Amino acid sequence: MEVFWIVVVLGIAAVIWNAIKKERELKAAKASYMNSLEELKQHPANPELRQATLAKGRYYSNLTRNKKGVTMFDEVALMNDINAACAGAATFKSSFAEPSSDSIEERLKKLTKLKESNLITEQEYNDKRVAILTEI
Repeated sequence: MEVFWIVVVLGIAAVIWNAIKKERELKAAKASYMNSLEELKQHPANPELRQATLAKGRYYSNLTRNKKGVTMFDEVALMNDINAACAGAATFKSSFAEPSSDSIEERLKKLTKLKESNLITEQEYNDKRVAILTEI
């Protein structure tokens, strides 16, 4: 009978330990995401930071859903957070709206990097590419 109670107590301890571990992981992921959003507020035009913030947000969202994936709702919420953090900067797309001192090749490279980082859509990429190329 003592063995039964030992097994029960160990089982309960394991469940509690796992819950604490999960809560710590969730808390750390949230803190990482929130810190990244704060850093993004300081550097809103940094596409690498924007991408890193999105990745941290996806990781945090996945944890809130018991590691069952990120939903479309989560994606929209993350982009709203990121866009709000970047609101203090000139619009993200405006860096290509005004004539630049960069060469056409450099501007196209930057544009391609934004597309590859999934920071702009295929349509935005195509539209801006045509605009850059027609400035010649």
